[in-house]
Amino acid sequence: MSDTSTTWTEVSRSQARKTAEDHALVLEARGIASGVVTVFGQHVVLVGVADAARARAELEKYVRENQDWPPREAARPPIRWSVGAALVYCAVLVALDLAARRESFGLDWWHAGVADAAMIRDGAWWRSVTALGLHADFLHLASNLAFGSVFGVMLGQSVGFGVAWLAFVVTGGIGNWMNAWLQLPSHASIGASTAVFGVLGVQVAHDWVRRRQLHYNLFRRFAPIAIGAALLSWLGGDGRQMDANGLPKTLGDLHAALPQIDVGAHVLGFATGLVLGWLLGWSKAHMRLTAWMQAALAGIAAGLVGTAWWLSFV
Repeated sequence: MSDTSTTWTEVSRSQARKTAEDHALVLEARGIASGVVTVFGQHVVLVGVADAARARAELEKYVRENQDWPPREAARPPIRWSVGAALVYCAVLVALDLAARRESFGLDWWHAGVADAAMIRDGAWWRSVTALGLHADFLHLASNLAFGSVFGVMLGQSVGFGVAWLAFVVTGGIGNWMNAWLQLPSHASIGASTAVFGVLGVQVAHDWVRRRQLHYNLFRRFAPIAIGAALLSWLGGDGRQMDANGLPKTLGDLHAALPQIDVGAHVLGFATGLVLGWLLGWSKAHMRLTAWMQAALAGIAAGLVGTAWWLSFV
């Protein structure tokens, strides 16, 4: 700034001195001489007139590359939306359970909706979704109502209620579909636990990515993974599967045929959730969704379930 033969011009102005000093440092790194002066509380970066155009271009590039830095925690949406969506989830599961047990509308919901591996392999993909709504007994239903609601509300607070419940249906459906290809053709399963573990997987991966972006210490970054693995092993015994040559003919036969744990579906649902959660954590697209957009995604989730059941009866 001591060269009186140089005419100086302004290229940056800010209220924070650190911002002005950062801009000056960027210009210095690019070989452009600059200085910072304070004028009426504003910190101004000056460069020589001959370097002004190049300096402004460098600063514009710097601002573009750092506009989302440092990353900040996303604002939490009102929890009432997530709780409301969880109540809808509970209502749907209870309604499907009652419909199946009472054979509402004269339909055999059990045999139409079970995730039969052979049928799924033959193209009946919708059974991967309909099976999420069928449960063997009250304890099976109650556990998925409880854990599904808790994990759904948690994920809804992280990524939005619409994204959370669409992830529930997608991860559950994909988990059941992949499981059908890994099991024997005689394998069949029911229950929402595949989707419950899918949502847990989304939460674990999303939290891990976000904590890494926010430069949390190593312990806090890996805590979600440890918690997710612990819950997977602890809660993994909730599923119900059938591994017989034919589907049970009565509800009593069905109950007797479901003593085993469908670990494969749980693990695949969790793994699918990990992939989806990782993608959500890095894309951050869900942070820009409005409440109406989230509601639309929740509607798509409900539409997928409805379409799957429609296909199972046509």
